[in-house]
Amino acid sequence: MECALPGPWPVLVGQPEAEAFVAETVRDLLRIVADATLTPSSRAGAFASAMVRVADVGGIADLILGARASGLTPARRQRFAATLASHVGHAYDGRLWCGSADDFTLLGSTAPKLDEVVVRFTVRDRRAFAPIQMSWRVFRSVGGWRLIDMEYRGIWLVDAHRSRGRQRKGETCR
Repeated sequence: MECALPGPWPVLVGQPEAEAFVAETVRDLLRIVADATLTPSSRAGAFASAMVRVADVGGIADLILGARASGLTPARRQRFAATLASHVGHAYDGRLWCGSADDFTLLGSTAPKLDEVVVRFTVRDRRAFAPIQMSWRVFRSVGGWRLIDMEYRGIWLVDAHRSRGRQRKGETCR
């Protein structure tokens, strides 16, 4: 018996290149978090810089801003992207246990779209009852893999910011 797939391509499971990219990136970020020689602000800055190197921050900004992105000047787009990277750096700072980079466990990956992979993993935190489980959506670009979204507890960063922007759009300034 054959089953018809709902999409134009099959969902692929196990993408070694994307998994290797995520594993290396998460371990690098954990090394930054664990660096006791850094002050909190320099650690957040180093984390944000690392995120800019591996993430398609401009693409993420476009996804978050939606139609409003086309109205931004290049300078404002760059400032928004830098603010977003800094926001992510501050969001993680002090929230992950400063352990070793080996506290990362790969759970697997699926490719719901062509050149796009969702990689699931855990990060062990001795302060938490169970490891922290996350997913990263990565995209294969000309220069290699790039992070385009991240999920924690069922909430994807881009979707959360997009919905927050829609809520603010309905608000009026007083």
